[in-house]
Amino acid sequence: MIKSERGLLRRALAARFPLPLSLPSFASSLSSFDEQACYSNDGVKGGAAGKLRNAKSIDSCARDPLPALFPVVAVALRTLNWTLVQEVRFSEAAASHGFPHALEAFAMLMGVFSSGGMQREVRCLLAGVLGFCRDADCSSIGLLPTLVELSRGALSLLQVYGAAVQVLAEHLLVEDALETYYEAKRMGLQIGVPLSNLLLKVLVKSNNMDKAKCLFNNMKSCCPLPNVYSYTIMVHMYTSKDIFDIYEAGKILTEMEMSGVKPNAVTYDTYIRGLCRAGDVKSAWEFLQDLQSRGLPCNTNCYNALILGFCREGELENALLVFQELKQQRLTPDVHSYGILIDGFCKKGDVLNGYNLLDEMLSSGIIPTMVSYSSLLHALCMKGEMGCALSLFNDLHSRGYAHDLVSYGILIDAYCKHGDLDAASKLWQEMVQNNFVPDAYSYTSIIFAHCRNGCLKEALDHFELMLNNGVMPTVVTCTLIVDGFCKLHRTVEAFEFLNEMHKWGIIPNIFMYSVILNGLCKEGKSVCTWGILGAMIKKGIVPDVVVFTILIDGLVKIAKVEEALRLFAGMSKVGVMPNIFTYTSIIDGLCKNGRLPEALIYFEEMIRGGFVPDRIVYTSLIDGYCTCKDMLKAVELFNKMTQSGLVPDAHTYTCLIDGYSKLLLMDVAVSLLDEMMKLDLSPTVVTYTSVITGYRKLGDWDRAYEVYEFMLKQGISPDALTYLSLGVSYSGA
Repeated sequence: MIKSERGLLRRALAARFPLPLSLPSFASSLSSFDEQACYSNDGVKGGAAGKLRNAKSIDSCARDPLPALFPVVAVALRTLNWTLVQEVRFSEAAASHGFPHALEAFAMLMGVFSSGGMQREVRCLLAGVLGFCRDADCSSIGLLPTLVELSRGALSLLQVYGAAVQVLAEHLLVEDALETYYEAKRMGLQIGVPLSNLLLKVLVKSNNMDKAKCLFNNMKSCCPLPNVYSYTIMVHMYTSKDIFDIYEAGKILTEMEMSGVKPNAVTYDTYIRGLCRAGDVKSAWEFLQDLQSRGLPCNTNCYNALILGFCREGELENALLVFQELKQQRLTPDVHSYGILIDGFCKKGDVLNGYNLLDEMLSSGIIPTMVSYSSLLHALCMKGEMGCALSLFNDLHSRGYAHDLVSYGILIDAYCKHGDLDAASKLWQEMVQNNFVPDAYSYTSIIFAHCRNGCLKEALDHFELMLNNGVMPTVVTCTLIVDGFCKLHRTVEAFEFLNEMHKWGIIPNIFMYSVILNGLCKEGKSVCTWGILGAMIKKGIVPDVVVFTILIDGLVKIAKVEEALRLFAGMSKVGVMPNIFTYTSIIDGLCKNGRLPEALIYFEEMIRGGFVPDRIVYTSLIDGYCTCKDMLKAVELFNKMTQSGLVPDAHTYTCLIDGYSKLLLMDVAVSLLDEMMKLDLSPTVVTYTSVITGYRKLGDWDRAYEVYEFMLKQGISPDALTYLSLGVSYSGA
């Protein structure tokens, strides 16, 4: 059957690429190769033979019209010199000498190197042939039996098919690799388990999960039977983030043991990491303890996986327990064991324990990497210990550690966040002088600092420098620039920047849209937000609670309460639940529009939803009751707020003072003013104006002017309403 198939394939190939009619034996061909190599008839003095003898580039030889490629084969046979052969490209050889001649020469070269045990070189030559076929849109399977025939018996079908599968798999041409693999099995060739595992691994790596499952099942039913590596690959597949299924991973592990294939430490490590990724670190710990009790293989990596799992869960005490258990099992903690723990403590702000572990690491003769030191640097920066961070940074250099882009980036980012642009710029210059090219992270830090300080021009200068240096900005970088424009009420320029951003291939995300919507609302352009919302939805970005809250707050501020309520009601229809800020905006809007009963309904709904009212919500309702002159309810809410542990602010007191002043209950208003000042809360011009207005309405002009003069002594300038209350003309100066 194999013989007949080979004949059919050969005839099919001959129709597309005419091949030699006769195939002399390998031995007789070698004789002719030697003759051609030694006696060139190309009419060129020195010829190809001279070039080969001088071990010069075969590439120049390949361009000679005659004697073509056979001298190359002859020299390769005598010397096995791969350096000479590797310069010959199959595509160029086929173009210069014709496909049949190039194919015959390459088949013989493969046979030569295969006989010398140089399988890597064989695969390299085969890769050239397969690449040519792929470019020519021709199936390579039909060529493989022909290569065997052209090699004069130096290659076997199994060798060629196996090499082809490996070449195609390594070049991630998984469809072609699978086709070749299954064709070989149909031909009855005994493909080994190592090659099957290679293909299986490549399928998993390239996310061809369904094909990987089919191949694995084929191995179980049609041979070669899976070994420990095959099963481990499958466990890895089910514990990877792309197809995470810890239940299926467990089934593979059980099936493996029932089939008599003993898992190794790598298999168990893979499964433990899967359990940790599933958030079931406790089960992973129990699993590892069971392995220990049964004397099954486990290594340091198994423990490291658990230490990492507990650190990610914030359970550092358990991580330390696993670390101690690792040492008790006579397994040596490695640089990763310590590094994971140091990073875990540092992320929790426990720099002291991080340092202690570093000392223990050094005492054990383990040299920390820059990764561990970077964790400490980051922790010190997060705590605001910039002096200690800089000292450690400089100390590392004196110890012989080479600073990297990460360590520079950590310090620059920290200085930027602490508002020390001078220190950040100094480090930036040092980084550049040390031949480090600033990355997007460092540029974003500098841009953030300038934007926060309102220095948009400087931020844009750095952004332009970033582009000129070929560093692609991230969506975070662009969001900072957009936010900078919006904060300066330059939304038109923000939209222009947004259009430029699209040209760079950067797609706005929900955070950027939130920034733009917020900017429009603050400029009083809430009407324009509907177009942005529509654009978001068209791009497949589902508005979240932040976006809805921005829109609702914007509508409330321009007194479009009905539209805000409709939008609030529509949130639940798209599966978005309001948060406390959404409720606050709605309640505040209703209170300011004199719709207190409705505000109370939403207030109760908010509490039923499990939200704890904050000071802002209470103050909005207190203000609503004060406006309605229901001071009894206002004080009741005020007391409820303080009893819940919330501290009133100046605005809360101002609402009450204004309410009592409108009722001309000036003794209560003034006592609240005194109470407010005793709490170190500074009354505003609104607070004083309310009291002045109250005394004026009572006709007590002396007390009104007394409060006015006291206000001036406090350094508070009166506004137009204050002057109006006093009956004085306001110049606007």
